[in-house]
Amino acid sequence: MWQARRTWRHKFARFNQWATLYSSWALGLFPFVYVASSKRLRRSKWLIAYGIIVNLGVIRVSFRYYGDTEFVDLAEVYRRNPLSEQISQIQTGLNLATLFVTLFRSWWLSEELGDVLNALLQLYETEYKSLDCSNFDNNVIYKSLTIWLELISMLFLTLGFNTPISYKFFLGLAATMANQLSILLLGMHFHLAVLYIYRSIWLINRELRVLARQQKIKFRRIHDLQGIYSRLVALSTRLASIYSYQMILFMLCLLSINITSIFYMLVYSISLKKTLTLALVLNFSQALAINVLDFWLNIAVCELTERAAEETSINLRLFNDRSTADSWLDRSITNFALFCTHRRPRFNYCGLFRVNNAMGFRMIVTCVLYILYLVQFDFMNL
Repeated sequence: MWQARRTWRHKFARFNQWATLYSSWALGLFPFVYVASSKRLRRSKWLIAYGIIVNLGVIRVSFRYYGDTEFVDLAEVYRRNPLSEQISQIQTGLNLATLFVTLFRSWWLSEELGDVLNALLQLYETEYKSLDCSNFDNNVIYKSLTIWLELISMLFLTLGFNTPISYKFFLGLAATMANQLSILLLGMHFHLAVLYIYRSIWLINRELRVLARQQKIKFRRIHDLQGIYSRLVALSTRLASIYSYQMILFMLCLLSINITSIFYMLVYSISLKKTLTLALVLNFSQALAINVLDFWLNIAVCELTERAAEETSINLRLFNDRSTADSWLDRSITNFALFCTHRRPRFNYCGLFRVNNAMGFRMIVTCVLYILYLVQFDFMNL
């Protein structure tokens, strides 16, 4: 029906997807192998065992060589403000819990995740393999760039402290960056799965607009599109349940790091009366901006999918302007419209909150309030 335009953006997005796949295999984060004969993913216990061994080894090296590293600037902040040290310990515990929960659930729920991925893969192979979506490519590129920027930012921040450089320090730093890369890649898995759902809904909307302009419409195709849409809604629900704990902890880590880093800078500049150099301000600003960008991309991809589902209902209204004597066609369009009204993709994490732009904005406002609370609570020590 439509042919894909192989632009540089599409090729770069495909390259990032392949890079994510091979990096996940190397770190033992994607316990699936592709079976070409059946065109399905098969869960591999050997890959799960390999992932457990590799990640436990990396965590051990990270804590042995990097966890005991003394950062001179941070040590001064801790001595001047004991609350900052307590916050740092809580932050370390949260990061560790996020790492273990994310890795554990990625292996424990790998069978259910495989069913979801196989359903998306089957839909891609049978319906929309030759079609491309510009928003899909853009969001893949944006998320991939944030992964690289997060790693580079961590490297700059670590080397920016007055820390003695040694072989063990670099070994621990490499292991710590591997741990961070594991978390970011698992977040990328969820991001890509949501984007595939969005892409399919976007293509349904595109086909509905084309069908609305045709003189003769087969009601069977409207019925098939409704079936595809209902499968996508069910897959979005299952996907949110699989990644709910991981994404909640991941977003909490990003937000808490932003809160604590700003509080550290206040203690460093006000309590210690240290001069904020241009290099320090730029280094801190880029890390803060990258964290906020990464956090917002996790919100934006869910909002994008929900808006695409809302557009489906709008596209179905285009058929109201047509006069047709086919009762089966009218019934199919009516059923599809009613289904879209009552069932839409919703990304509810643990049933606590729905992820969209409004919720993301409220989270950012909450971060600003928590910074004010910390300053007011520990005002005498500043």
